[in-house]
Amino acid sequence: MKIDFWGKIYIGIMSIYFIFSGFNALWDIDGKLERIGLSAVDSDGEIAFILIYCSLMIGIGVSIALLYYFSNTWVHSVLVATVIITSFIVFRLVGSYLTGTFSSTQITFLLTEMIEVSIGLFLLYKLNRLCK
Repeated sequence: MKIDFWGKIYIGIMSIYFIFSGFNALWDIDGKLERIGLSAVDSDGEIAFILIYCSLMIGIGVSIALLYYFSNTWVHSVLVATVIITSFIVFRLVGSYLTGTFSSTQITFLLTEMIEVSIGLFLLYKLNRLCK
């Protein structure tokens, strides 16, 4: 079934994306902080960034992969990825509203996340249609 193939591809890509994003930031903490307009005042700030960003992204990627491995279906992993990315969108919008700014960086992230969520929702929708 084609939908199974694309579901597996999607979770593979999302899992790799989250893990790579977390490790990429870990290997270049100062560069990542600079790209998003932040700076760490001291080593405690760098450790906090590692805990908040790196562990979150790597943990999400590993969770998506392990959920697929243990459940033998891609559906749960797609659902988790879609919900997490949707929460990124919501809180990106909330943060932009609270700060009163919406930079081009935020717009780029938002558009990318909307594509990721759209693909996840499409896969879940198509599976539901096929099961009826």
